[in-house]
Amino acid sequence: MNESQISVRYAKALFQSASEQRILDTVYKDMEVLTSTCKLENFQYMLGVPTLQPSQKEKLLRAIFEKHLSKISLSMIDLVVKNKREAYLPGIARFFRELYRKETGVRAATLVTAQAVDESEMNGIRKLIKKAYDSDVELTTVVDGDVIGGFVLTIEDMRYDASVASNLKKLKKQLLQTSIEK
Repeated sequence: MNESQISVRYAKALFQSASEQRILDTVYKDMEVLTSTCKLENFQYMLGVPTLQPSQKEKLLRAIFEKHLSKISLSMIDLVVKNKREAYLPGIARFFRELYRKETGVRAATLVTAQAVDESEMNGIRKLIKKAYDSDVELTTVVDGDVIGGFVLTIEDMRYDASVASNLKKLKKQLLQTSIEK
């Protein structure tokens, strides 16, 4: 069984349980916390240490998340660790968030810019996306100096590249294809 199938199964089970208990919003917030925690290098290291017994990992994860997550999310984490599937926690959180967005009609978007974008500009972008796609938007931003200027906006599987770096690459390609005649 591949990684995505394992993650999807756990995410679907959690989604169904949260839906039945009418706590989807709470568990969605839990999965956001789990996602951000899974990005931490020390957390990733702890999940991958083969010498830690599942019971030790379970205690560590309980200590980390007990005050921040709901009981259902903690139970899912316990089950995942008992089944020695803790490496799939980031995937489970990601798939749960995708299921939640589909259920609620929220679109995920990422804005990559060379400099940080202030909140008023973010709100303007959210409004434009909401109007264009007729749905709410979960917008995340990434600062990447390689963009040079402009932006790259990704909305689910659509990508709009209005970056200076991309335009420079296109210009370079055109110049190299142009033959010089005397």
